[in-house]
Amino acid sequence: MKIIKLLIIALLTIVSSCDKKSVQVPVLNVSGIQDTIYDNTQIWMFLKVQDGDTIVELNRNNSISSTNWIFNIDKELSLQQVVPHLKKLIEKREKPAMHPKDEDDTNYFSYVDSDSKNLSMVQFDVINYIIDRTLDKNNLVNDSLNKQLFIEHQKNKLFINDSVVAIDQLNDHLKKLSASNKLKLHLSFDKRLSYNDYLHLKAILQNIENDSIIIDQNEYMN
Repeated sequence: MKIIKLLIIALLTIVSSCDKKSVQVPVLNVSGIQDTIYDNTQIWMFLKVQDGDTIVELNRNNSISSTNWIFNIDKELSLQQVVPHLKKLIEKREKPAMHPKDEDDTNYFSYVDSDSKNLSMVQFDVINYIIDRTLDKNNLVNDSLNKQLFIEHQKNKLFINDSVVAIDQLNDHLKKLSASNKLKLHLSFDKRLSYNDYLHLKAILQNIENDSIIIDQNEYMN
């Protein structure tokens, strides 16, 4: 296992070497992947203020499908600003191409582990972002194999099957539920939610090592 840790630079920012702009990645009190990610493409989403509006400035120069992709995204951006770019990039990456993605190539979101002060990663393969549509819970009925669990992250609250759960209690809550059931998690997010809060949830879910819990690749933004 590659265990070389990456040290985070001053002010907890990552600087794109191509244009010297900085991205303030999320700072989370959650452990993540700290291995060196070799053979990677860095993709940047900067926060830019233009005519009084906050917009995304995307830099994906020289992105190569047949590499690991590391997304460095400013924590202050909202999901409604970030997700359309993510959706386009992921869909393009999955299409047949002259240099297709290898089986071992995957994607990562970067952040800073506040305990170790090291750059860390949330790994994902494919996320199917569904924008401006609400998850229809009626179409997902519990069966003999899985209990359907709906996690809805609003701007100020986290709901599990319509019950409010503190995000720092999420892990324990899921462990209790999975003790007697196999769970399939369905994720839904308020599009006004900050990318920082979005990644916080994703980092927590990554650390759940439980074969009884699977996560749907569909993620709803509305």
